[in-house]
Amino acid sequence: MQPISRRKFVALTAAGVAAAPLAGIARSISGAITAQEVADRIKKNLGGDWKPETVDTFKAGDPSTAVTGIVTTALPSLDVLGRAVKEGANLIVTCEPTFFAKADTPAPPVRRGFGPGAAGRAAPPETPPSPPPSDPVFSAKDAFLRKHNLVVWRLSDHWRLRTPDPFSQGLVNTLGWSKLAGADDPGHVSIAETSLDVLVSHVKKSLKSRGGMRIVGDPQLRVRKVAFLPGSTPIQASLAALPDADVIIAGEVREWESVEYVRDTVALGGKKALILVGRIVSEDPGMQVCAQWLKTIVPEVASMWVPVSDPYWRPI
Repeated sequence: MQPISRRKFVALTAAGVAAAPLAGIARSISGAITAQEVADRIKKNLGGDWKPETVDTFKAGDPSTAVTGIVTTALPSLDVLGRAVKEGANLIVTCEPTFFAKADTPAPPVRRGFGPGAAGRAAPPETPPSPPPSDPVFSAKDAFLRKHNLVVWRLSDHWRLRTPDPFSQGLVNTLGWSKLAGADDPGHVSIAETSLDVLVSHVKKSLKSRGGMRIVGDPQLRVRKVAFLPGSTPIQASLAALPDADVIIAGEVREWESVEYVRDTVALGGKKALILVGRIVSEDPGMQVCAQWLKTIVPEVASMWVPVSDPYWRPI
């Protein structure tokens, strides 16, 4: 190989700099991709328009942080955050809030009082409510995030809009029914006929449920058609799914809505059932699907799913 002259080296380098985007040059030098760049890549590849009003924003950390690894999870509990640190990951992509409320800030939310407003609505306060005092749990979690330079980005609104539904897809995969689900609609599956109590045992074992499951319906009911409603389910979704299903596997519902509707259906002779596994347990497998998808669009760093696990336990 002929040695390259200094003048030619400088010329080639200059030409390369002129042709390459600045961001690409920076990455080739640093060998890193930032949290903001990961978020931008997700927005670009998810499809559809990004909502101007959304919870899908950064909740902790500096978006310019170089990413060492990505953890996806349904909810960034302290246990999940600790496992991310052990794995060397510093970007957390989560479905649910970090700080226990919709506001998702490292301070307790301001409590809204009820006054003599029209039609039972709260009257606007004469003066803004004073901020609540600091809370030791909020503060400790914020301190943990800061200590380990973790970045949290929420992906909820737009991940739910992805087609096919990744949360139903994740549940189908976890329950071992991937070959039974349609590619375009993983929310409905026909399984080999079984009894409701046997199905419940299979769901409990597959989802590693400790105590959060609740069931409405006859344990001996024969079931074959299953519908999935992961997350938080309004009554309208239950009404739409139940006619074509023997049983619905859902996350959480209002008890005075879907639960009582199914119970009254059974009282009227309807052969239907409802299995509630808990919101977080129902969403967790969908974030495993997210980790698998991130590997295809962010190959520079490792992406892994860290489950939250069922937060409940059942007394003996």
